[in-house]
Amino acid sequence: MNQEPKQTLQKFLVVDDHEAILQGTIPALKEKYPEAEIFAAGDAQTAYQQFERYHPDLLIVDLCLPEKPQAQAQAQVEVGIQLIKTLMSSTLAPNLVVLSTNIKPLVRLKPIINAYEGGFAAMDKSLPIREMLKFVDLSLRGSIYLSSELRSRPEFDRKWIEVLTLKYEEGLTDKAIAQKMNLSDRTIRNYWIRLQDSLGVYDEPGKELRIQIEIAARKIGLIN
Repeated sequence: MNQEPKQTLQKFLVVDDHEAILQGTIPALKEKYPEAEIFAAGDAQTAYQQFERYHPDLLIVDLCLPEKPQAQAQAQVEVGIQLIKTLMSSTLAPNLVVLSTNIKPLVRLKPIINAYEGGFAAMDKSLPIREMLKFVDLSLRGSIYLSSELRSRPEFDRKWIEVLTLKYEEGLTDKAIAQKMNLSDRTIRNYWIRLQDSLGVYDEPGKELRIQIEIAARKIGLIN
């Protein structure tokens, strides 16, 4: 008599450094998906290790995370962005739900998200648990969902974002930016013009143009 093949259980990994969030998210997942195995990680390093070990079908990831499991480790958006990029480049293409107080920085990943082969959804952490479960279901079905706030934004070349980061987070001059990116001064000037156009920033009397670009870029999450 042939035995039926054993059904593979779903595996979920929840990545968040806030204990209160884990205590709310994990029980809700267990109630809706009682057969699923659920793991947790509080930092990017542990998340990488858990991902490699368990190959989860779904990851629920906070965008602001510490890099390592140290009490003094500071949570940073850049750590979460890099984690998500790494996960999305995996051949496993796991389903992803980004659960964060600020999902605006995901605009940097729109080209990657739009071409992603797994499910992807993003939501504000302040929304009710029932909303989170809807996004989990969407992601598990392989759907790509971005809020209208993210969908309506223009695409930004990664090099433009690098210029913004070098200018406003590292304080480099245009000449130093050109040298670091191995580009000409003229190319950097062109990037500023394209950024200005894409952000809808106009040269106004009495206002510093570069400061207005910085304000607009921070407002939509291109820089922290």
